[in-house]
Amino acid sequence: MQLNSTLTKTKRPSWRTIANLYRDGLRQVFGCGDDELDDYLIKALKTSVHRASEAPGQWSPDSILEIYCESGIPNATDINEIPPMPEFGFMEGSCTYNSDRWYKVDDYVNQTLNLMGYSQRVYYEPYNAAVVNIHWS
Repeated sequence: MQLNSTLTKTKRPSWRTIANLYRDGLRQVFGCGDDELDDYLIKALKTSVHRASEAPGQWSPDSILEIYCESGIPNATDINEIPPMPEFGFMEGSCTYNSDRWYKVDDYVNQTLNLMGYSQRVYYEPYNAAVVNIHWS
């Protein structure tokens, strides 16, 4: 008799598991990998990721997490415009969207949940220019 090597957990992961995975994902996607240079982000991740039902703002208490993007965590709604810099050889400007990077964080979290045996998925949703909520899919 052969056992299936991939077990699916029937319970949802705890909010702490989701919070820790988002902390890891945000650091991987928005950090540079150097603890000293990422210090602002590391500090923000310790203080700005809250269980939604206990979060100070109570913006979306039915979500899993409220992540406050006021002290170092980039908000999903931010657009970064880079002007042309001819003195450095960049003749054209460019634009990046933090939402693209938040999708990468979601992918990291969902892939890790899958590797842990969970079938549940999560996604981010900006609440406003300073708060991102995490929900079950």
